[in-house]
Amino acid sequence: MGSNRRKIIYVDDVNFQLMSIKETLKSKYEIYPAISSNKMFELLEHIAPELIMLDINMPGADGYETIARLKADARYTDIPVIFLTAQGSEANIIKAMKLGAVDFLAKPLSIPRLVECVEHQLNPGIK
Repeated sequence: MGSNRRKIIYVDDVNFQLMSIKETLKSKYEIYPAISSNKMFELLEHIAPELIMLDINMPGADGYETIARLKADARYTDIPVIFLTAQGSEANIIKAMKLGAVDFLAKPLSIPRLVECVEHQLNPGIK
């Protein structure tokens, strides 16, 4: 796409969620939506994102399987992962963090919190 903006992959099986997040963040970031874990790994062959956002419940590989596979690959271990999910129980948050997530946001999302979280990961120390 030729953009110098920071790249984010957002993985969610709900098209409305993908488009909503893309619309929310597109003014500052290049957003690459992926409808599944497999699509995310296809994207990773062509782009180098600075952040990945994942849902938990998806057909095929869920968010936990996806982050485990991602973090097991040396090419991707340093990419921060934020979970965006309706599955916001304490057990799910702990599991996500143990697998390597840097943050966990429960749906319905607070847009200001989402923006702050993304900013914190991609521009630490800048206020």
